[in-house]
Parts: sequence; structure tokens; C-alpha cells
Amino acid sequence: MSVSININDVTKKYGNDIVINGLSLKIRPGEFFTLLGPSGCGKTTLLRMIIGFNTIEAGTIEIDDKVVNDIPTNKRNMGMVFQNYAIFPHMSVKDNVAFGLKNRKVSKADIDRQVDEILKIVKIDHLKDRMPVKLSGGQQQRVALARALVIHPEVLLMDEPLSNLDAKLRVEMRNVIKKIHNQIGVTTVYVTHDQEEALAISDRIAIMNNGHIQQIGNPKDIYQRPANIFVSTFIGVSNILEGKILLGNNGEKRVLLEDSYFEEMDNIIGTVEDGQEVLLSVRPEEFIISNNKEGLKATVKSSVFLGVTIHYFVELSNGQEAEVIQISELQDIIPDNSEIYLKADRSRINVYDKESNNSLIKEVGFLGV
Repeated sequence: MSVSININDVTKKYGNDIVINGLSLKIRPGEFFTLLGPSGCGKTTLLRMIIGFNTIEAGTIEIDDKVVNDIPTNKRNMGMVFQNYAIFPHMSVKDNVAFGLKNRKVSKADIDRQVDEILKIVKIDHLKDRMPVKLSGGQQQRVALARALVIHPEVLLMDEPLSNLDAKLRVEMRNVIKKIHNQIGVTTVYVTHDQEEALAISDRIAIMNNGHIQQIGNPKDIYQRPANIFVSTFIGVSNILEGKILLGNNGEKRVLLEDSYFEEMDNIIGTVEDGQEVLLSVRPEEFIISNNKEGLKATVKSSVFLGVTIHYFVELSNGQEAEVIQISELQDIIPDNSEIYLKADRSRINVYDKESNNSLIKEVGFLGV
């Protein structure tokens, strides 16, 4: 049976430095939950607090409502997969995977049965007698995953497990990890700084920065409705443009940008004021190159052809720079120095208060502090 994880106002200090300050979140039973953020944001520190490698200065961590703060790491029934695999070089695949079961005094017959079962699940049963030195990076990662899962942990923790693999193998292994999670259903907490990896593999994502949670949501919501400018620019690519709120006589809301404006946007919150300075976030693929000279005037500075798409780097008439992504078609690529006009789907644009950097869109989800 899968367990929940409740993290309540936890704090972690290193000397006088507060790495995590009063952080709270709830992870659902059986969920694949990812901590995503830049290096040094506190995500690995939090992971190590869950398993017990790091002390907790304040707050509590609960597994199914049971506080585990003072329970030793080896009594928490958690499996951990490390960035560097941490498999024993002098042991065969079979013996590496069996290590945790032997420490728990499981009988030899049960060890053999459980090791064979998990090796089949991670699809390396044909390698069980091989030594680690003769394994590829992906195979070693499967050994580490099997070793963490064979003890039937209540919680599986994974710290940047794919960062040492090449790009193609990373994609292959993230699909393997997601498939195994769906099959086994263990509550999983995954740490990464790779945005695409997080979007591809997670049920929900917590975006972290400077020890605080910026937003929690499913991948689609986080990508399409970032809660603040940090999330908008950290997840994917966003063009951040300066503008102002323009209120109509009947309360309709528009966003003025240079000498153009986006027509009425009915998803902006009702407390905005006329003339309020805002920042617009428009993803490159959300721009549409207009054929009738309507929209934002821009000049193409350069372009990159990437097969499926063409990336245009443009300069708007007020000097701001932007990136535009278009599906490549049979027509010629627009030459450098050409004048173009850009429009965007108003329903997909995100608008932020310039002072607070927080979203002004109604349907945005959780915003951390």
C-alpha cells in the first residue's frame, strides 16, 4: 500500500546559513513527485531530510501521519537512487541487488526469488552474474534502481539519477523509470534540474528557488500557467515583454504593448488598475506571424532551421528582443532584416505584476512564499 508524505514547516541550517526555511508540502500516496529547481535551491537537501541523511532543525516530516524526524535512516524503509549509482564494484549485479535483503536477514530462498523478480522488472535479469565494470551507464542505473526497489520501500527517493547519462540514454531511462513506477506504484520523490525531464516524468512538480517553493502543479499547468516570472523563465523559454493595463469604460481589460494592445483579456483578475505596469510572458511557439501587418512590429535579426521548426530571433520596435518559433513549411525562411508583425493567442498569454512578479491570471494554481 502506498504512503503519503507530509512535510510541515521544516527548516534546515548549515551554520548560520538557512538553506530551507519553513517549507511545507504534501505528497500523495503512489505519486511521482518531482522537486525541480536550479543548483543550490535546496531540493537535494530536502530529499536528504526525508530519508534521514540530514537533520531537521524545525518542523516535522510524516510518513502516513507518523513523524519520522527521530527515526534512524535504516529504520525508515526507504530506497534511494543516487546520482553516481553507488553500486559496489566488487559485487556482481545479483549481489548488489541482494545487499539490502541480506542486511534484513531475509532467507536465501526469498532473496533469490525477489532478486530474480526485480531484475526481470528492470530488464537486466540476463546480466545478474556480470560485474559492474562490464556494465554500461544505463545498466548500472538499472542495478541501482533494482537495489532500491527490491526491499519493497514505502518511499523511493531519486537524486539526479540520470545526470551522468548521455542525452539519448537519459530519454530511454526516464521512460523506464516512469514505466516501472506505474507498474509498482511506490510513492516516489525525484530530484532534477532538468525541466524537460521533470515535465516528461512527473505527476506533479514543485518548483524550488532559494529554499522556497514557488509553485506546485501538474506539468501542463506549470508550463501553461506559471505562478510568477521565475517559474515562467525557468520552465521552458519565455519572452518577457513590458506593458501596461488599459481599462475600458465598461471594465474590460486590455494590455497595452508599445503602440499596440492585446484585445480584451477576460482572464485577468479584477483588482488590476488602469495604467498598472505589467510584464507579459509569451512563449516562442505562441507567437503567430501575421500576414496582414497586424500586431507587434518586429525585425528579423537571425534564424535557425531545426527541421520541424524554425526559430526566429527578432527585435521589436521598442528595442526589446524576442524569440519566435514556427512550424517549418515549404515556404522560404524569412530573410534577416525583414519586417514582420506578430500576434498571439490572448488566452495563452501570461500577465504578471511588474513590482511583485506574481501572476495576474485568474486560474493560476498554488504560489509559494
